[in-house]
Amino acid sequence: MTGSPLTQANSLPGNLLRRCHQISVAIFLKKCEAYNLTQLQYVILSALEEKGALDQITLGGFTALDRNTVAVVVKKLEERGLVTRHRNPEDRRSMLVTLTEEGKRLRNAAESAVADTQEDILAPLEESERQVLSRLLAKIADENNNLSRVPIRQQAKA
Repeated sequence: MTGSPLTQANSLPGNLLRRCHQISVAIFLKKCEAYNLTQLQYVILSALEEKGALDQITLGGFTALDRNTVAVVVKKLEERGLVTRHRNPEDRRSMLVTLTEEGKRLRNAAESAVADTQEDILAPLEESERQVLSRLLAKIADENNNLSRVPIRQQAKA
């Protein structure tokens, strides 16, 4: 590496990913402001719409979110009437989270804003670069999944 320590640090892949994440969050919040929706809320609503009612631990596994984050996000969604929580009849220690009709309507209404967000994030890239970036990011995420504090699980626990 050449250059000053700060120049070197700012060019590290991990730091560039962090900066891109900050930019992604800022764009998402601006685009979804009318829906009062964060990226984490959107991914949880999406998981519940696709998978149906889930306990919070399984929900975290599908979304790569730790149990504390899931609990906080679900509580905010519940306060807005977008999800409901109730004791799991199969395991009284866990809470089942269910998407409400209002939650489904909001997630569907926000889809175009979420798509616009992705477009804005990728705006500096040509179409071929977008495909390469998406493929490479997926490869990094997939092949390093087991190194994450909260790896994504594709299936519910048996």
